[in-house]
Amino acid sequence: METVPASADGKLVKCILMETVELPPGIRELPVVAGDLALDFANTVDDPAGPLRHDHIADYRSLLHWSLRVGMLTGADADRLLLRTAPRRAAVVIRRAHQLRDAINLAAGSIADGHELEGWTELRPFVRAAVDHADLVDRRPVWPKEELEAPLWPVALAAYELLTGPHATRIKRCAGCPWVFLDQSKNNSRRWCSMEICGVNQKMRRYVTRRAARRVQP
Repeated sequence: METVPASADGKLVKCILMETVELPPGIRELPVVAGDLALDFANTVDDPAGPLRHDHIADYRSLLHWSLRVGMLTGADADRLLLRTAPRRAAVVIRRAHQLRDAINLAAGSIADGHELEGWTELRPFVRAAVDHADLVDRRPVWPKEELEAPLWPVALAAYELLTGPHATRIKRCAGCPWVFLDQSKNNSRRWCSMEICGVNQKMRRYVTRRAARRVQP
């Protein structure tokens, strides 16, 4: 774990920098495009079926980095959590994070694919934990920020609210990749997790295919 300089009385005098996480060569910063916290969490494996597959919450520091990016934690919150962690405890949280992600993908994917809801049995313990640890402030849930599992609770509750709410029927799977997203277009016609990513790529592939077909025509 990274050490932090301290003054003579033991108080922290410098924050750990959590705003950046070094990515391997060729791996992009994860796009956040699903339009819902739970679905964005489900999409934290980039290029899941391709050659550049990368898990953006493979370790606890990466989980904190993602939580910072989506606004669930402040830099100070993330620093405190990082200081409290230890390898074994962090490994347990990451294992649970992956289980939560799998449950959300199963549930959201079943809806997007037009099937009966699946994954509720796997998701239910995470929702229960989120409720058990929540306090209400101005009728909104808030969670203690000193628990290592704190980043998972807002995600679990967001998944429950999405799956049981009126927008569940707007969960879709991208036409160009396995990611799920919430279609918030007026006519419910969105097809891509992101037009700039999968939409452009898919259109380019169709264009190349059409050109190749024209070349072989007599």
